[in-house]
Amino acid sequence: MEIYSTKPVTEISTEEFQYLIKGKEVIISPHAIWHLSNHQRKVFNVDELINIVLRETPRKVYLQENGRYAVYYRKSDGYRKIIIEIRSDKTIVVTFVDTSEIPRCNL
Repeated sequence: MEIYSTKPVTEISTEEFQYLIKGKEVIISPHAIWHLSNHQRKVFNVDELINIVLRETPRKVYLQENGRYAVYYRKSDGYRKIIIEIRSDKTIVVTFVDTSEIPRCNL
C-alpha cells in the first residue's frame, strides 16, 4: 500500500478547477467539521462552505500528490484553504483551515 502526501505537485488554473467541479453536487465530509467546537458549529454555517466552492473564484489551486486539490479562497483576514476531492459525480470538501497567506510552492 502506498501512502501519498499532501505535497502540491501541480498548480491548476482557476478556470480548469471550476470546469472540473461544474455541475457536480458539493458535499461536506464529516471530517471537515469534526474539529470544530460546538460553539463554532453554531456560528459556522456549512452552507457557507458550499457557497464558497460554488460561487467564489479561488486565488490558487494545487493538485496534491494524494490526488486531492488544495484550493485557496480570499477572506477579509487571509485565506481559507479547502481540501477537495473530485469524483465523477460529486465534489467533496474533505477539510478546511484558515491561513494568513498562500504558501509558496516549488513545483
